[in-house]
Amino acid sequence: MLGLGDNIYARAFVKKHQGAYLETPWPQLYSDIDVKCVRPYTQLRTQAKNVQRPAQWHKPFGGGQLRIAYGQMPIIQGLRQAFRCEPGAFDLPDFGPSPVNGRYVLVRPATVRAEWRADTRNPLPEYIASAAEEMRRRGWKVVSVADLEPGKEWALDPLPPADIQFHKGELPVEQLLALLQHADAVIGGIGWIVPASIAAKVPAWIICGGQGGYNSPEHITDKCMDLSRITFAVPDRFCRCTLKQHTCDKRIADHDARFAAWAGRLPALV
Repeated sequence: MLGLGDNIYARAFVKKHQGAYLETPWPQLYSDIDVKCVRPYTQLRTQAKNVQRPAQWHKPFGGGQLRIAYGQMPIIQGLRQAFRCEPGAFDLPDFGPSPVNGRYVLVRPATVRAEWRADTRNPLPEYIASAAEEMRRRGWKVVSVADLEPGKEWALDPLPPADIQFHKGELPVEQLLALLQHADAVIGGIGWIVPASIAAKVPAWIICGGQGGYNSPEHITDKCMDLSRITFAVPDRFCRCTLKQHTCDKRIADHDARFAAWAGRLPALV
């Protein structure tokens, strides 16, 4: 449970364990909760970079332990069992002003990480690109975020057109989430933007790819969440495999028309 998205999900449960010691690479997510963050060992690149930043780390002492994982179960169901409680509210700390001025849409391109391949999960990148282009056509500023590094993480072509790119991990997690909290909308595939958009109550257009056995809407969300601002675009023949490498059919026949209809329901630019 060291991923950014997993920790955003977990935050709702951690609230029910005030005073606990929590092993996490993302102490910033718990700054308003009474928990003591324990520095983890992780070799995953973005996690390790955040662990190296200054933070108040604690060393745990004796007591009962809970191993937090959800395995192959739907995420919230698995976390209920692991934490042995119901979740509190799904939210985020107030991370302050956005690093970008004005009104904008946050876009997350499809990327592949050498250390943890999720090729199957990614949507077709042309759907993200066409959605970003449509938002620009409607007058929105588009901000694209990623943490790319040659040989370690790369984006799939075509890249979404953007007015501002933060593609080299320039934003620390606080600024990244502040960027999301102040966005008019979020667009991208399944990943940390799903729980972050739910927690921040920001409209999101989430494009599913494959590996639906782990990454279907019903697997990554729960009826206890407010999903009123989240829209999933699901492939016509949604593959329910659980494989990291598979030729899933990711086509969505009416994607652009459906997206345009969704974009038309967003609060208008003034």
